[in-house]
Amino acid sequence: MEDSLLSAVLVGGLAGIPLMILGYLIGVKQKRHLLASWDDTSYRDPKIVGCIMGVSVLLTGFLILSSSIGLMLHYLSLGQALWAVSSAVVLPLLAGLYVNLKYAK
Repeated sequence: MEDSLLSAVLVGGLAGIPLMILGYLIGVKQKRHLLASWDDTSYRDPKIVGCIMGVSVLLTGFLILSSSIGLMLHYLSLGQALWAVSSAVVLPLLAGLYVNLKYAK
């Protein structure tokens, strides 16, 4: 295995799995305090906001992990994997913008 492929797989595994766990804790278990500078009083419905943010982080972790696995198994080219990771990173940013516009007091 060449070095760039090995590093992509390591980064994907070391970033994707913790993000999926964090997304599960925020979205399903409602551990909203794991979000940076979280304040329940800032939102009309903090449970929905936590769920939306948790799912976005969970999807980010899943996309990073799956693109890393796809690259390792040669299902994806390096360009496709980079495009998937780049779009995955934008998901929590868009979710944060959405919840601030829709659910902020």
